[in-house]
Amino acid sequence: MLIYAINRILQAIPVVFILSVLVFGFVHALPGDVIDTLTSVETDEDPEVRAALEEEFGLNKPVYVQYFIWIGKALQGDFGKSLVTRRPVSIELMERIPATIYLAVVGIGLSILIAVPLGTLAAVRRNSATDYTAQVTSLAGISIPEFWFAILCVLLFALHLGWLPSSGYASPFEDPQKSIWYLILPALAVGFRQAAFTTRLTRSSMLDEISKEYVDTARSLGLSERKVIYKYTLRNALIPTITISGLQLANLLGGTVVLESIFAWPGIGLAIFQSIQLRDFPVIQAGVLVLGIMVVIINLLVDLLYRVLNPRVGLG
Repeated sequence: MLIYAINRILQAIPVVFILSVLVFGFVHALPGDVIDTLTSVETDEDPEVRAALEEEFGLNKPVYVQYFIWIGKALQGDFGKSLVTRRPVSIELMERIPATIYLAVVGIGLSILIAVPLGTLAAVRRNSATDYTAQVTSLAGISIPEFWFAILCVLLFALHLGWLPSSGYASPFEDPQKSIWYLILPALAVGFRQAAFTTRLTRSSMLDEISKEYVDTARSLGLSERKVIYKYTLRNALIPTITISGLQLANLLGGTVVLESIFAWPGIGLAIFQSIQLRDFPVIQAGVLVLGIMVVIINLLVDLLYRVLNPRVGLG
């Protein structure tokens, strides 16, 4: 297991390197530059001022030199300073990472709590009204875009009914009750689509397991149907479900920009969105890179978890 984990980490290094090159390249390909962001039109027309600022930010060097300077500092945890707040970018992101992880983990947890019982029930009662209802609901969840469903939640529960706040955030460590109050709508928007995928996967896995010989053997030994389904069949069926849920968590971390913007959730996604509007290039580069690294780490953990849950799988 240790050798496999080390090999997977070594494989992730070139992925992160390529990601950093793409992030740096795309950000520098955006219209305008740091000088345009920092200066007014009148100041920008002064060649001496512009030259001084280019010297300060290293923009007078070749692009590849700028990249190696940036990545070298990034490896030490120094992503530079925000052009807007003038604070270190690493501090800005560290303050926002917990909110992003909090939303993604709760959203995935909510989806599993909904999807596993529903998918299991649909498989056990195949071709019944329960099964058809679960399939239609999951199909609707897959078909509806997350951002559109999030907007519908805000319109219905916040603006029309007034049951829940449309935006806001409170730390679960400082005020748990208020934190849950603000979390309900974003977690519902995040979890609904993921629950749809997980429901279909759980149902498919359960149907596959129910048709295997060990289930018939367990029934022939006189075990109750409840014990056969929930102790043996569901345990094996959950292996791909948990694996896919881990990958969905990685996708959520990479796709939080839109949802966090809708709910004004103070995570990395909202920071990237605001930085794009303000042309705050250091925050954009660091935010996208950090999200990418988090996705790589979660994919690594999912691979290791799959091996733990299913020892029959070889570590090749």
